[in-house]
Amino acid sequence: MSVFGALWYLLIDRLSQFWAVEFEYSFGWVVPVLCLYLFFIRWRSRPEAQPPAGGWVRLIFGLTAFGLFPTWLIGQANSDWRAVVWLLMAEVVGLSLYTIYWMGGKPWLRHFAFSICLIATATPWPTFLESKIVHVLTQLSTVLTVGALNLWHIDAVRHGNLIELRTGIVGLDEACSGIQSLQASVMMTLFLGELYQTTIRRRVALLISGAVVAFVCNGVRTFSLTAIAASGGPESVANWHDPLGYVLMAACFLGVIAVSRVISGPLPVIAPASSASSPTSFPYGMIVSLGAWILFFWAGTEIWYRLHTPAQAAQWSIVWPIHKAEFADIPFSKTELDKLEFNKGRGAEWTEADGSRWVAYFLKWAKGPSWSRILARGHRPEVCFPAAGYKACGDHGMIEVETEGVSIPFHALDFDDGGRKSYVFFCLWEDGVKSSDVSWHDDRWTQFTRLRSVLLGERSLGQQTLEIVISGYDSSEQAVAAFRREIVTLINPGRDLDASGSLVVPQVAKRQ
Repeated sequence: MSVFGALWYLLIDRLSQFWAVEFEYSFGWVVPVLCLYLFFIRWRSRPEAQPPAGGWVRLIFGLTAFGLFPTWLIGQANSDWRAVVWLLMAEVVGLSLYTIYWMGGKPWLRHFAFSICLIATATPWPTFLESKIVHVLTQLSTVLTVGALNLWHIDAVRHGNLIELRTGIVGLDEACSGIQSLQASVMMTLFLGELYQTTIRRRVALLISGAVVAFVCNGVRTFSLTAIAASGGPESVANWHDPLGYVLMAACFLGVIAVSRVISGPLPVIAPASSASSPTSFPYGMIVSLGAWILFFWAGTEIWYRLHTPAQAAQWSIVWPIHKAEFADIPFSKTELDKLEFNKGRGAEWTEADGSRWVAYFLKWAKGPSWSRILARGHRPEVCFPAAGYKACGDHGMIEVETEGVSIPFHALDFDDGGRKSYVFFCLWEDGVKSSDVSWHDDRWTQFTRLRSVLLGERSLGQQTLEIVISGYDSSEQAVAAFRREIVTLINPGRDLDASGSLVVPQVAKRQ
């Protein structure tokens, strides 16, 4: 029991990094409890055990256990890499299922599989899938909200994923898109379907009904928030955003429970375990070996990263052009601070002499916590701009800027918003990497560069991002030329970030 407790602890520890900082996965904390509860009630009604067939189980068990080492080692340096998280989840679930099969054969495997596999619902969706769904749901939510507002005699005009009201502009973020409600309802309906032990058809009907309930509750939320903004101004939304979200999330769960009661009927009576339900065998040797292997690769991973302390990296900050025309700070809303959870940062906008408009955000996350890397890489132009209604229309790859011996790469992207072009330059910089290794600062972080971080023992490093959005140019060539010309005056190499006075500590942030 202690061996599998340690095994599942490793998985939950890795998943909890996402549960703690990504609000749409905050429901994940309850999923292990639900898995344990389902396993308990299934144990009470376990069927007659049968001996496993063949010795192939030992081979698969051994190969899966061996795969834990590289998965855990890579994951320590790449806490944001969702593919590795899914691989770790599959290995832990697989080892648990193999053990169940060895103890009771196919009847036990079928009986307990769902209670173990439910943890997959708390595993972060692949980024490409999640981004696509967020984009679609946000657009649909915006269209329906604007239509409902006009039917309610509230003047509203849609601009991408922004809603123009008489009192100002309101944007629908990821929370308002409905992705959180959808993900939570998927988990809840799957759990209730197993709890009620319904048929496959009823479970499908429950899953669809749960998605509809989540969509309706989210629609009520977005309409209410925009109606509040139409009455009291966009700034009044902050006071209602979280309370209304919690109320409607509770309403969503209650609605899903009510639907499951209608579709599935009363809770089934748990049949007692049969007299021949004791395990036919228990692989003591395999379990003891697994425990020793877990201790070995955990200790080996810690030794590897502690022996490879990164050298001091080139530091740089931004010098804000406060002398520019119309320079003004951009305040962060409470919702933005709760999402980004940066330790220090600042946003500002100004106008250049040629009339172009510049917006810049410089954020920094402290070294140490694994979630720093998740947060820094989770909010990127190619993810956030499409979610806000912008259409990607150009990717110019990496542009390197060199100033006083420090070479800094920026990812250049073009976006379109109803005919208005925005040229975005984004840099993701990780502390602990030498300036000579700048080519590895590629913000797209391919699999090869991720593996290189493992070889160099780069773990829990500080993160910082600089995003500059330029508008007012007719072509990307003009924007790139202007960016190259001005960025060297904004970068402040080799200067301590606090001493530069360029960063401010957020007043509403969870992590310090």
